[in-house]
Amino acid sequence: MNAIVGLASLMENDLQNPGKLQGYIDKLKTASWHLLNLINEILDMSKIESGKATLNIQPFRMAEQIAQVDSVIRQQAVLRDQQFTVQVHDLLHENVEGDATRLRQVLLNILSNAVKYTGHGGSISLNVEEILRSGHYARYKFTVTDNGIGMSEAFQKHIYESFSRAENSVTNKVQGTGLGMAITKNIVDMMGGVITLQSQLGKGTRFEVVLDFKICEETAQAAPAVCPAPAQDSPSLHGMRFLCAEDNEINAEILQALLEMRGASCTICRDGAEVVEKFRTVAPGEYDAILMDVQMPGMNGYEATRMIRSGANPLGRTIPIIAMTANAFAEDVKKSLDAGMNAHLSKPVDLNALEQTLQRFRYEPSAEQPQ
Repeated sequence: MNAIVGLASLMENDLQNPGKLQGYIDKLKTASWHLLNLINEILDMSKIESGKATLNIQPFRMAEQIAQVDSVIRQQAVLRDQQFTVQVHDLLHENVEGDATRLRQVLLNILSNAVKYTGHGGSISLNVEEILRSGHYARYKFTVTDNGIGMSEAFQKHIYESFSRAENSVTNKVQGTGLGMAITKNIVDMMGGVITLQSQLGKGTRFEVVLDFKICEETAQAAPAVCPAPAQDSPSLHGMRFLCAEDNEINAEILQALLEMRGASCTICRDGAEVVEKFRTVAPGEYDAILMDVQMPGMNGYEATRMIRSGANPLGRTIPIIAMTANAFAEDVKKSLDAGMNAHLSKPVDLNALEQTLQRFRYEPSAEQPQ
């Protein structure tokens, strides 16, 4: 927080110096994301330790989750000129039931650390394989390997403790909360899995996570109107039209500006009741998706989504509705999905994440006819 306040003051003093301003903006964004991650991880750890954290068990496609993790980490690795490889072996059962959000969280935590603690030009790999089937369950092994700085034997004994960080000249320069691996270990335990670690200073680190998932022979599909998009389709936001529910004036202004920067447009509704009323007269092709704030006065996003899904406008059965909320916990994701939303994004909305989310959906308004 001190960094954010300090950088804001520096920006005020250098409004006429674009070069300095850009540097301050970059640092301000980094400090803001670090603070947001810290808050989210403290809240997540608090829920885990109090026993309030839950798993959201839903059907999902393993390959789709790995592709999403790949997309996020590859961007981080490119910035550090690192080689990132993903190999998927012998997936006999791709459709399973489990908490896909928590699975991604585990893999992203481990892989993000690998990126941060591997030098420029280093290499990182993720290997996924199905190693056993027992009855209605399949066992998967996820292996993350890097040739980074490694860890001492002494620190390895404390890596899963809250606020634990190795203290040396390299790690002290890397921003982190010291909660990521503690959360990861607790999630793996919640999921009934095992996490193991091998590391050597100066040579690198290897994590293995073994998890069991119930086999789901039926294809893991979302709402009937939403079809998985081919992985090679990478739709930009350019030309897309969004109906947005956001009660906070500043958040609404930021969202609208960000979308317009990507060539998209949006109509802002100030609460759930307003977006429901607006959608009653929406015509086919008028909007591509709805971005729905969850916590709003009067009618919240959950209620608004249920009313849109069950309303008189047949497009309500099909249009993708994406939750926007500061809460990114499993139980919040479950509430969103149970209400009829298709996906869940945490605030502030990352437009790259929004593009990746929309990549999973193809919406054809003309294909839906009144029942």
